[in-house]
Amino acid sequence: MQLLLLAVGPALLFTVPAAEDLVIPSSLDTLLGTWYILRWVGTIPIPRQKRREPLLPFSFVQNYNGKLEFRMYIRKPSGCHLFKLPFTEEADPGSFLTWWRHLIHIWLLTPRTYGVAFFSDKINNQWITMVMLFGRTLDDHPMALELFESLLEEKGLNTREIVVPPHVGEEGRVLRPLFPPHFLHRAVLWAFLLL
Repeated sequence: MQLLLLAVGPALLFTVPAAEDLVIPSSLDTLLGTWYILRWVGTIPIPRQKRREPLLPFSFVQNYNGKLEFRMYIRKPSGCHLFKLPFTEEADPGSFLTWWRHLIHIWLLTPRTYGVAFFSDKINNQWITMVMLFGRTLDDHPMALELFESLLEEKGLNTREIVVPPHVGEEGRVLRPLFPPHFLHRAVLWAFLLL
């Protein structure tokens, strides 16, 4: 039995991640690329019916100044508009400052294809808190969801208020296409024209 423990014991150390490795601060290099919003919770004054609308994927790119830039198409009655928000990396790892002087914290979860963004500040004399779980794909991961929910509890947010966008099923499956294929071609074309 002791021999079996000696043979199997070291292998177990490499299969179970250490607690400090479950959440790591993000950086410019780790965030670049396309991400999908899987869950979010916030005190943003958005009508209930608007909270359940599909959300287009967003991306982080390195802009012409070498800074991290958040880009996402926002749906408006006049069509989709590209929203750009440059971030400045702060001295505190995983912290980014927007040009509006708001501090956003972004951490990568285990597995590293998932992340959490946290924002809490005053906007127009109203205190706003927002937490978002995002991933490289639309698939859910139990460990990422558990870490997301524990962060919500730590920040005093209600886990019953979690919004699951309609493009993500209750089990983390894609229920319908995020947007029609012809829209994707137009969106890519507009993205290149606006750069």
